[in-house]
Amino acid sequence: MENSIKEKITKELGNLPDNWIIFLEAPAENSLSANIESVKFFLNKGLEGIVLSASRPYSNLLNIYKENGINIEKIIILDGVSKGQKVEENKNVIFLENLDDLTNISIILGDTYRRLKGCKGFLFLDSITSMLIYNDPLVFAKFIHSFLVKMRINNEGGILFSLEEETDKRVRAEIAQLCDKVVKI
Repeated sequence: MENSIKEKITKELGNLPDNWIIFLEAPAENSLSANIESVKFFLNKGLEGIVLSASRPYSNLLNIYKENGINIEKIIILDGVSKGQKVEENKNVIFLENLDDLTNISIILGDTYRRLKGCKGFLFLDSITSMLIYNDPLVFAKFIHSFLVKMRINNEGGILFSLEEETDKRVRAEIAQLCDKVVKI
C-alpha cells in the first residue's frame, strides 16, 4: 500500500507551480503513510518543511520520520499535542499552547517561515480534521483563508491534509477553492 501512496503522491505532485498549495485527502488508514510520503517528497526536492501537528506529538513524529529516512534537520515541527507534558527540548520543535488560538498560531507560522533563513519552504498542516476539533468551522475557514492568501503573497507552498469525508463541507469548499490542486489518496 505504501508504494501505491508514494507513486500517487509522486504522480500528483510532480509538476507543481512555484507557490503551490495542495489539499490532500486520505482515508484514516492511509493518513500516516500520506504524511510521510508527502514530507519526504518535498524534502527530496530541496525544500525545508514546517509541520503543524494537531494529531501527533513531535517526539513520535521525529521517530517516525527518522525510521523512514527523512532528514529531520530540515523540518521544524509546531507541536499542538504535547502541551503540559514533560518533553525534551529540541531546536526543531515549537510547542503550541492552544490549537484554538489561531491568531497566535498565525504569528508563530510567520515567525517560523522566517527561521528557514531564505530557504524555500513548505507547510504541512496535519490535519484540518484535528484542528476542527478545537475550532469553530467558520472561524477556522476564515483563518485558513487568511493564511493561504499570505502564503500566496509570500510565494510559499504547502500541503493541507485532511481525513477524507471527515472535514466540514463549508471548510473543505473554502480550502479547495484556494488550492492549486486537490489530491485524494
